[in-house]
Amino acid sequence: MLYLFIDVLSSSGLYISVMITKIAININPDDTDSFPLLDSIIDLLDARNVEVMLPEYGNLTSKYVQYVKDNEAFIREAEVVAVIGGDGTFIRTARIFSGTGTPIFGINRGRLGFLNEFHPEEALSFIDQLVVEKFTVSPRMMMQASLQRGSKEITRIDFLNDAVITKGSFSRPIRIRLELDDEFISCYSGDGLIVATATGSTAYSLSAGGPIIVPYDEHTYIFNPICPHMLAIRPMIIPDIMKLKASIVSEFENLLLTIDGQVAIELEKNDEIRFKRSSSEVILVNHPERTYFDVLRQKLGWGVNRNDTG
Repeated sequence: MLYLFIDVLSSSGLYISVMITKIAININPDDTDSFPLLDSIIDLLDARNVEVMLPEYGNLTSKYVQYVKDNEAFIREAEVVAVIGGDGTFIRTARIFSGTGTPIFGINRGRLGFLNEFHPEEALSFIDQLVVEKFTVSPRMMMQASLQRGSKEITRIDFLNDAVITKGSFSRPIRIRLELDDEFISCYSGDGLIVATATGSTAYSLSAGGPIIVPYDEHTYIFNPICPHMLAIRPMIIPDIMKLKASIVSEFENLLLTIDGQVAIELEKNDEIRFKRSSSEVILVNHPERTYFDVLRQKLGWGVNRNDTG
């Protein structure tokens, strides 16, 4: 695993210095407008004698058949994975490669692109640098949600951004009981609950009034009640050593647990969703010329003039 070849820890991330020989590329196969960029990246890597690996997507195999790998080899052999797409494509890729130590180089073709740090017009230049020079990476914490129904665990799944309990199409509020390390915290009525990592603090949780957690030192996560019917109920930042349990008190149909906006699991009354830090993490390739705060200013429309003091 490439993540083992770390030279030194710096304030900007973990330095990696190693010759790259294989790069996997993951895309949104429905985004055919990304194919010209994919072609340019393949041409660059071919010229550098770097092996390109593509996943087994049906509409790729005819033109790119020589680069297609089976899923096991695609994950196992990759030294770096480049992602072309929006944050959704990045998250799908991150979940595939979580725990492997493989750095992910995100190229943004979506709208916000908090996770994909590189613009398409600069991607070729920085991929070229990545192949031949040192680069820095940042590990990002993942959380784990397990659904307990009675004495049986129904499912267990990791997430990078957030897990959300929602009431589906019902207009009535649902009741959720919260415990931290088995100590009762609150039971409230509202539209649901968001549990977000530091990485996910700028996603749905931010829209629901939650705080931003800078993900440089990820030892915390957030629980954020959605539209609670009690003004005293507020988002809370939790140490990652504590385990959160959310119990469904309401007896409704169509209650859902949504994982990273991509997986939906039906919930029932008395279900317990247990959240804790995952043993897996995701490794991001850092942009060498933009910081996390540069991205915040750009994406959130904050003041951009560094010299403005008034």
